[in-house]
Amino acid sequence: MMTALPIIPMAVGANRIIRGVRVEHVCGDPSLSESMDRELTRRIVQTALGALETEVDGPTLFEPAEPAETKEAVHAS
Repeated sequence: MMTALPIIPMAVGANRIIRGVRVEHVCGDPSLSESMDRELTRRIVQTALGALETEVDGPTLFEPAEPAETKEAVHAS
């Protein structure tokens, strides 16, 4: 189950819970740029697919991975 409120499915015993972003946009964030929103959606879906492949005993919360930080080039002057 994908949800922005994981405490509810955990309380009712859902086995695999994937944390989403917001109630009205579980798999994305419209405040992000299109490319960043697409990347967020991809991370959430990849987390969900990984959850399906994982054996669990009872309610388990899966968190999407944080994006890899892009490093800026530092120029010495």
